[in-house]
Amino acid sequence: MLYISILFSFLLNAVCGEDYNLHGDAGQAYAIEVYLGHPSQKLNVLVDTGSTTLAIATYPRQDNDEYFHFANSTSINDSGKEIQAKYSQGMWLGRLASDFIRFPSLSNLPEVRTDMALITKSHKFFMNGSGWQGLLGLAYLPVGAWGDHLVVESWLDSLDRTLKIPTSFELKLCGAKSPTNATHYGNFRVIDNADETHQSIFRTPILRKRWYEVGVLSIRVLFQKQLNTVDEVGLTKNSQDNDASRDLDIEMCQQLNEEKSIVDSGTTNIRLPDDLFRQVVDKLKNAVLASNILILDEFWYHAEAACWTEPQNWSLPWLAIDLLSEESDHEYFTLELPPQNYMRVVSARNSSSENGTVPEFCYKLGLEAGGKETVLGYTAMEGLQVLFNRSAGWIGWETSNCGPNARITGPYNVTASIRSTCQLIKVVSDGAVSIKAAQWTLCVISIIAAAVLIYLLAPCIKMMLMKPLPSSNQISLSQAALVEPASA
Repeated sequence: MLYISILFSFLLNAVCGEDYNLHGDAGQAYAIEVYLGHPSQKLNVLVDTGSTTLAIATYPRQDNDEYFHFANSTSINDSGKEIQAKYSQGMWLGRLASDFIRFPSLSNLPEVRTDMALITKSHKFFMNGSGWQGLLGLAYLPVGAWGDHLVVESWLDSLDRTLKIPTSFELKLCGAKSPTNATHYGNFRVIDNADETHQSIFRTPILRKRWYEVGVLSIRVLFQKQLNTVDEVGLTKNSQDNDASRDLDIEMCQQLNEEKSIVDSGTTNIRLPDDLFRQVVDKLKNAVLASNILILDEFWYHAEAACWTEPQNWSLPWLAIDLLSEESDHEYFTLELPPQNYMRVVSARNSSSENGTVPEFCYKLGLEAGGKETVLGYTAMEGLQVLFNRSAGWIGWETSNCGPNARITGPYNVTASIRSTCQLIKVVSDGAVSIKAAQWTLCVISIIAAAVLIYLLAPCIKMMLMKPLPSSNQISLSQAALVEPASA
């Protein structure tokens, strides 16, 4: 399947005139080709904004015998130190090493030496039949792999250090080329932060530099008549203002951000808090029933596929995702996603049966319950171009020339402070974090030093306190009364 994906990407490049360097099969995120070590070994890694570390398999797995033969690399530096990482699905154990990495599709980037994890053992991490051999983590350092007294540098940090300038990256995720093909494609590129070609995009601030944590204010179901007015559950029109001024659903935005809300290209679905997931699914189910489409509950609640003999042209409600704007604390914008985004194609092939060959087009719901957290997986990014400005601390969104016909509307204004109302984490710059950390460190050191000093001086202080006081000519009357009877 991997070779079919690569061939498909090549044909797309020839037809569309654009270099698409991301590819993958249904439900397996987006992978990019890399060259590792000297001499180079060609592998495929997922582009993952939900983790930080470059992690590579070093052993064959079920249905995939491709892996990094690190012993064959003359440039490998294997520390032998153990590291590990745990994800929302799966985990791995490995060793910390460093080697050279190069991207053949990114000719503008130099080859750099970077830290990597040599995965030696994993559990529910590599999916069966996956066409990739590891992850390219693109998030910040705090969500990197961990080990005893180890700091694992990311590829992006290594690149910034090599180029001596901060860089940003852009993901253009296109989804499947057509309803009859489940292979998806896209483009990944690294750009200079001084690039001025993205001035008209909608920007949302990164609230905390770990994952790409953002302020998701509401997730709403948009029916056809509401696509222009955008007036339904999740937002309430302010009757005294125009359509561009609205009040927030406070309970919803607090619920969405109770744990965290992140943008994660390594996750497939849009993950919602449990209660909100049920509310959204109920609305979608009612719309499907009204359209006389038979879909069982297993599709909605248990991630089962629904299949037909013909590709489906969905005329279901859209989804709206409201994001905090970087421009103002009283402003937000909306990602409007058509049903092609959340009715994911997972199979588009001819299946064999007793009666011969039968076409089968299967779909899965691109939404899932996430406990208390909110995750905008790549389902929410398809049909859009998403720019991650790591150093400036914002994510930019704009419409794309490929994929579903998603769109962005806004900006919309609200009367109250969004950060305060929705209890969002305030943006703290890297410099401020460093200063605060230094202040706390100095405070702790001072307290420890004072405690040691008091401990050492305690005997002297005790002697001073217990030393007899100078004699006085005055005596207590009670003592005189006691003495006199004894002398008589």
